[in-house]
Order: sequence, then structure tokens, then C-alpha cells
Amino acid sequence: MDIQQLRYFLAVADELHFGRAADRLHVTASPLSRRIRELEHELDRDLFVREHHHVELTSFGAVFRERAKAVVRDFDRLRDLAHDYLDVPRCRVGAAPLTPPKVMDTVITAYRETAPSVELPVTLASSAELLDQLTADRIDLAVVHLPATTPGTDSLVIATGSIGMVMAATDELATRTSLTLRDLRDRQVLMTSAKVHPSVMSENRTALLNAGVTHLVDLPHNDIVQTAAHVLRTGALTLTVLGDEDLPTTRVFAAPAFRVVPLDEPGLTLRAGIVWRRSAEETVPGLREVLATLKQRYVGDPMPL
Repeated sequence: MDIQQLRYFLAVADELHFGRAADRLHVTASPLSRRIRELEHELDRDLFVREHHHVELTSFGAVFRERAKAVVRDFDRLRDLAHDYLDVPRCRVGAAPLTPPKVMDTVITAYRETAPSVELPVTLASSAELLDQLTADRIDLAVVHLPATTPGTDSLVIATGSIGMVMAATDELATRTSLTLRDLRDRQVLMTSAKVHPSVMSENRTALLNAGVTHLVDLPHNDIVQTAAHVLRTGALTLTVLGDEDLPTTRVFAAPAFRVVPLDEPGLTLRAGIVWRRSAEETVPGLREVLATLKQRYVGDPMPL
């Protein structure tokens, strides 16, 4: 048994699909399946029930998953051990690549102004992954999409943005100056993977369903280019944030191929900001002072995107 086998096992346990797990690990399905079989042979227990187009954990597999997650987490934290003993004060910042750059810039600037001697090593990962790392004490501050419901944490909205619908420039709705969700009731709407941020995607899904938009297509990825190709080839629509020209989505969903029509739905907005462990305010250098500065600026008055 080795750490790579455990990573392979956890990927399959998360995806419950060998093909998707292989894509996530950047390997082919055959060696992945072989390594899982070798692990099961060593344990002398089945980890998965394999049926045609269906995979699920055995009862032992579910127990093994929790222990394996703890082992991999502790193994990964060994890489940070040397940094943990440095005399240089640090605040470990996590940033989701799809969050608006101006939010990250705001946080970094606040730290530079308030606690200039504190180093700010940055980890890039999805919002969901960063919230897990925050709980595991692998980062101290996460710049993510909100809301975040992680126990033991607080959050602050720094920026908000309106939502629009992406469509092909030739779409019958492309001439509209605005849309409501009810205008989309007979249309197919693409939903990118909820794994990047389950809370945000759950809010969006609920709003669409409540408006009678039921033809939702769940994509197995968050690849913007693939989503754009899907829109052009099938005539489907998808959600995007308006306003921030620095976002990758803004550049991909650009004219002349695409049209983004604003949604007239005040209750449906993108919120981005920071999340931190409450206990970290007393232990992470400069964090309490930076939070006080950011709260003074943005509580009840987030910047527009």
C-alpha cells in the first residue's frame, strides 16, 4: 500500500466513476483500476461494488475512505512542516481561480498596508477545496465564492456582481436587453459541476427550478472552453457573472460568437469574499487587524464587479 494508491482510491470514492476519476488524476482508466484491485487484494476486502455503469462504496469502503482521507491529509501536511517552523510571520492565503481578481487584490493590498512584514504564500484551488483546506488548517484565509457554510468559520462579502445568460449570438433571445428566469422555462440550461462550490450551485439551481426552468443539464466539469463549445453546438444557455473584464469567462464568452444578456433577477447575484477560521484571528499574524480594516470598508457595502 502506498500514498498514490490511497489518492487513486479517494478519487474513485469521490467520483463513483472510474473514467471521471482517471480524468481527474490525469491517468488512464486501466492502471487506475489495476491499482485499486491491488489495494483490495492487499486488504483482502472489496472497496467498491462494481455494476454496469454503476459504482458504489462497500460498507468497508466507506469506513476505509475516512481513514484514508486522514492519512493523505496528514501526509500532505508534512510538506508544510518546514514552513510551520519558520520565524517569518505568515498568513497562508487560498484563492479560487474563478473568483474576481479584484477581490484577491483587495485582500493582498489590505495585508500590505496593515501588516507589511507578513508573508502571504498563496494556494490556488477551487472554492470547495479551499474550504476543506481551511478546516484542515492548511490555509488561514480563503478568497472564494460565497456563501460558505463551513463550521467554525466566518465570512465577509467583499464584492457582488449581477448574473447574465450566455447564448450564441444567433439565439432568438440575443436581441433582448434583459431576461428573467421565467423567460427561460422552455430552454436548456447548462449547469457546471457543483464540486467547485456546492453552495453557490445549489442556490442557482434552486432559483432556476423555482422559476419553472426544469431542463437543466449537469456537466461533469467546470471547463469554460468546453461549456462555450456546448452552447454553440446545442443552442443551450448557461449562467455567467457580469462586469469583471479580467475574468476568464468574460474573455471566452465574448462577441461576436456569443451574447451575454443580463438577468433582471435582484435576488440572484454572485458574491465573492473571504472566509477564515474564528480561532485563527488570535494566532495568525496580522489577520485580526486586516479583518478589521476589510470589515470597516465592506460590511453592508461590497464593491461592484
